[in-house]
Amino acid sequence: MFFRIFLPLVFVALWSSAFVTAKVGVQYATPFAMLLLRFILVSLLFGGVLAATRLWRHRTSQNRSSNATALRPDTNTIALTALVGILLHGVYLGSVFFALSVGLSAGISALIVSLQPLLASALAVSLFGEKLHRFQIIGLITGIAGVALVLLPKLDGGMPPLGLASVTIGLATITGGTLLQKQIGGRIDLLHSNVVQSVAAALFFSLICLTIETPQVTWQPAFIVALAWQVLMVSAGAYLILMVLIRRDTMASVSSLLFLVPPVTAIIAAVGFDEPLTIVSLAGFAITSVGVYLVTGYRAKPV
Repeated sequence: MFFRIFLPLVFVALWSSAFVTAKVGVQYATPFAMLLLRFILVSLLFGGVLAATRLWRHRTSQNRSSNATALRPDTNTIALTALVGILLHGVYLGSVFFALSVGLSAGISALIVSLQPLLASALAVSLFGEKLHRFQIIGLITGIAGVALVLLPKLDGGMPPLGLASVTIGLATITGGTLLQKQIGGRIDLLHSNVVQSVAAALFFSLICLTIETPQVTWQPAFIVALAWQVLMVSAGAYLILMVLIRRDTMASVSSLLFLVPPVTAIIAAVGFDEPLTIVSLAGFAITSVGVYLVTGYRAKPV
């Protein structure tokens, strides 16, 4: 019972902190330089874990005289996995970090990105001919209404248009990357997939830093802490907890935790950065979360 309550709370806190620590990091480094450092470190971390895991599997299979072999993806699967890494970690995170660097609040960034299930459901209608249940339609309308409630008062100059456009691009790419990941997820094991995606993201940000951005890093303690948090607590810690939760609980119950991320992010950012947080904003976050729940909750039910 303790872990059923404690682990989900820790996961929500860590996942929400990603937006806040990113906000800290981009005050001391250009956004793509910070992401390049992050994914170099993440690639080394996951690469070491993968090598250790393969060595352990090899020794275990020899001791047990097992004929079982690890899942070995083909070249096409590896290429598609790398594309997922570029979409999810490269373009998506790059868009969010850039939006934060030009002044978009962490809470607004988390709110817009949380619309991914709504956008995916809408695309499924046109791309795959899926039909939405009436509760899903209500959820789509509710989610849009919640976002409008938060954003409309800020459109008169209280929010950078470039940041809003950037995080919207991030929303589109995380949706596309997620749909692609669902198509290829069964063809490659999770750890191998993480290594490929992390390396692809590191190469993507290397190219960005060589061509578009002039990378700058100020090695202040706050930046080092933010970078370490992103690598260890978000990329490794939150992900590990997510995998444990998926194994222990249903996917629907795990997905429902993500509805808490925007309001928790907004509260953390209000305390840490004095980002304005009003009753209207909290109501908008809550309404959006209800809309996303209506869409994803119904899809998770067996038919």
